[in-house]
Amino acid sequence: MSMAPRSEAELRSLTGIKWTKHPADVMPAWVADMDLAPPQFAVDAVKDLADRGDFGYNLTAVNQLPELFQSWQDRHHGWRPELEEIRAFDDVLQVIAQSIWMHTEPGDGIVLLTPIYPPFIKAVEGAGRTVVDVPLDTDGWRLNHATLAAAIDENTSAILLCSPHNPTGRVFDAEERQAIADVVVANDLLLISDEVWADLTHPGTAHAPMATVNDEVAARTVTISSASKAFNLAGLRCAMAHIGHPALRAEFDRLPPHFLGAVSSPGAEACLQCWTVGEPWLAETKSFLTERRDHLARRVKEELPEVPFLLPEATYLAWLDFSVFDLPDEPREWLFDHAKVALSPGPDFGHRGNGFVRINFATSETLLDELLDRIVGAISDARPNR
Repeated sequence: MSMAPRSEAELRSLTGIKWTKHPADVMPAWVADMDLAPPQFAVDAVKDLADRGDFGYNLTAVNQLPELFQSWQDRHHGWRPELEEIRAFDDVLQVIAQSIWMHTEPGDGIVLLTPIYPPFIKAVEGAGRTVVDVPLDTDGWRLNHATLAAAIDENTSAILLCSPHNPTGRVFDAEERQAIADVVVANDLLLISDEVWADLTHPGTAHAPMATVNDEVAARTVTISSASKAFNLAGLRCAMAHIGHPALRAEFDRLPPHFLGAVSSPGAEACLQCWTVGEPWLAETKSFLTERRDHLARRVKEELPEVPFLLPEATYLAWLDFSVFDLPDEPREWLFDHAKVALSPGPDFGHRGNGFVRINFATSETLLDELLDRIVGAISDARPNR
């Protein structure tokens, strides 16, 4: 049952994009994959499927997922979504893109709480919709109710929410969730709530689904989740959505057969195991991630004291502001060139990401220290007054 971080040699032997995109002298900490072996029970489920040669039309596992999703949400987040309103998809972003496409019109405004996960921006703009940029307060990355309410006009049709929030790691508190719900209900908006990080909270913080605020907001919400982040299974393509919005649910159900594709048997089998026997592995993994988070925080405080660092309440991502160093390039580019580290560039998360980088700390302490050693060493000559 034990989780284990992989060695650099093992990671470089894999073919995923995190460790193959850049030259071998670059240390990657960008895309949101963990440097952990996936849980053995998920691997065994896929192996068993292959050993049986069970590659025919097979809905046995996927048909069990709605009930397992319902039970998992009930046990972990105090929410028991209606079973008949749950649907399986092959990707979280598929649900987001399709919801925008079907239930909003070209030119409609879609609210994003920025900085925000870059594919959200692409999903809105790629559909010919307009990003309504609602900035989180930089002091704590909190949502300001008045700022959100003031951004809504007659052309606004939806809010696209990442909760817990990527890249800041914030878990929206009850006051913030109520503010979002009030705006959604008052303006009869669609709320698309990506809650894929919900299972990766740190001690002292608990995630609450947006659909739990009240029945009115639940009836305007599509909640999307997956085992992919918590159990490191993104490539297996399996996601679940509770479509509480009746009109949107009817739109999904009216689509032609096979229009959206289907969850593959390996993805369904692995997800089934995660939501059946995965709690001990997840608990150990969360403790590991909290240790890495705290280690990163200590080193930043001691060796990069100029860099503000709000401790993430969830995720394995850190959102760091390097703007104080007044580097000649964006920090991601400068650090890539001078430290040989690959981080996520702040501007990809919206223009308020200028000067920031996102660091993935889901790795061994050895590799995290190597990453930080490179950054600290490169930045030493870029400090002000030096």
